[in-house]
Amino acid sequence: MKISALNTNKRKGFLLTLYIFFFFTINLSALSSNPVYYTPSQDYHIVRKGETLHSISNKYSLPVERIKLFNNLRSDRIFVGQKIYLYPKPAGKHEFVTVRKIPKTGYHLVRQKESIHRIAKMYDLSVFDILDFNDLNTFSLKAGMKLWLISREPKTVTQESKKITKPLAIDMEIKKEIKKPGQKIIHTKKDLFIPANGTVTSEFGIRNGRPHKGIDIAGSVGDPIYAALNGKVAYVGTQRGYGNVVILEHDNYIMTVYAHNETNLVRLGETVKRGQPIATLGKTGTTTGPHLHFEYRIKGKAINPREVLPEL
Repeated sequence: MKISALNTNKRKGFLLTLYIFFFFTINLSALSSNPVYYTPSQDYHIVRKGETLHSISNKYSLPVERIKLFNNLRSDRIFVGQKIYLYPKPAGKHEFVTVRKIPKTGYHLVRQKESIHRIAKMYDLSVFDILDFNDLNTFSLKAGMKLWLISREPKTVTQESKKITKPLAIDMEIKKEIKKPGQKIIHTKKDLFIPANGTVTSEFGIRNGRPHKGIDIAGSVGDPIYAALNGKVAYVGTQRGYGNVVILEHDNYIMTVYAHNETNLVRLGETVKRGQPIATLGKTGTTTGPHLHFEYRIKGKAINPREVLPEL
């Protein structure tokens, strides 16, 4: 019995030694490979008060220039609540798109895996044309959908509509159309975060005989632009006239648009929080000065942002 117990203790000691050996071998290997750059649970860093690019650089052993490259930063300026990615943006798929004429039918039948961006490029349209012509409430398309490529509304602007200068009320039919039992569709002013600090220089309505589907908030180049609501990045890129653009999708068929940005700080498909910096204010696209063009859309239809942000 004593011999058996002795052998058992020896076996336990051997197994313990083996476990310790492998434990330190694996961990030393992991340390030598320096995996802090990219792990499934640590893709990004949220900027806290008092932090700088240099302090974040030291924390993650990443050169400042690489952090700026990964995050599309033009300067060392960062903002509290901003996501700082610790790995490069995945390379996008470069698809060659042949521009073609709009069919006589005036619409396009969506094929498998086609995106709004791709379809817009196919017919030399903007993403906003597709949104407006179809009153889309999401960027997610399904095969077989019919997407209109032309406006089905009268092109002429009446003298009466030209006289509109005051903010317009939300059409009650839109409210009825999107409302579901138990849901609150229209946000109150306390729900939304003001997207930029500055002065409103152009209102929603008719401007120079054409509809202006948002409000313009003038500010300084490089100032932060914030997400008005929790949501998801549905589009990030460049659009004709709008310059650098971020479009967010939110609950209850709502979209918000942020245009003329100096830089876009978020990535496609990323979830964002209300008040999170998502871009910096700029003057890209067709503009006479630095400002944010902000739109608020319900089921694809642009409404006056002052209806939900009256304190602007």
